[in-house]
Amino acid sequence: MRKLLKKTWPLVGIGGLVLFVGIHILLSQKETSLAPVASDNGPAEGMRLEDIHYSHADPENKVMWLLDAAEVTFSKDRRFMSFWDFRLKVHPQGKSRLELIGQRGEYDTETGELVLRGALQGKTENGYTFETEYAVYNQRRGDLETHEPVLITGPFFSIQGRGLSFDVNRETLRIHSEVTTLIKNRTWIL
Repeated sequence: MRKLLKKTWPLVGIGGLVLFVGIHILLSQKETSLAPVASDNGPAEGMRLEDIHYSHADPENKVMWLLDAAEVTFSKDRRFMSFWDFRLKVHPQGKSRLELIGQRGEYDTETGELVLRGALQGKTENGYTFETEYAVYNQRRGDLETHEPVLITGPFFSIQGRGLSFDVNRETLRIHSEVTTLIKNRTWIL
C-alpha cells in the first residue's frame, strides 16, 4: 500500500494543481466579462457602457426618471454622464408622465441638469407631443426648457413658436415668442 501511495502521490498532486489552475482561469474570465471595461479614449472619459438602463429617484422633489441609451460614457470623477440614442421617461409622483427621445444628452450629477439634443421628440400621457432640437431638464426645479423653435401638437390644436418652459410638477406650459396656433376642425359653442 505504501509503495502504491509513493508512486501515485506525484500524479495526484499534479492533477490537483492542474484542476486548481483550471478553476482559477475559468472564474477570472467570468469576472472580467461581467465588469465594465474602463475606456482609454481620453483623460476626461472614465468608463463607457452600451445598451444601458439607468434610473434616478429624487424623493425630495417626488420625481423619478428612467434613461435607456445605446451608449453611455461617464467622466473619471463620475460627475458627468454623456449618452447617445436615448429614451428618457420622467415620472413625477401623482402627475402626468413625460417621455423624451433624442440623439445625445449629458447629465451633471451636481446641478441635476439633463441637457438633451438632436431631433428631440417628447410626448405626455395625455396625448400632447412636441419637437425641438435642444432642451434642458432640471430635476431640482422639475422643469424642461428650451430657447429653440418648438412644435407642440395636441388632440385639438398645434402650436409653433420659439422657446418653451414646461413645469412637469405643475403641468403648465409656456411658449416664449413667435407663437402661431392652429385649432383643429371642431365646433365651438360660445
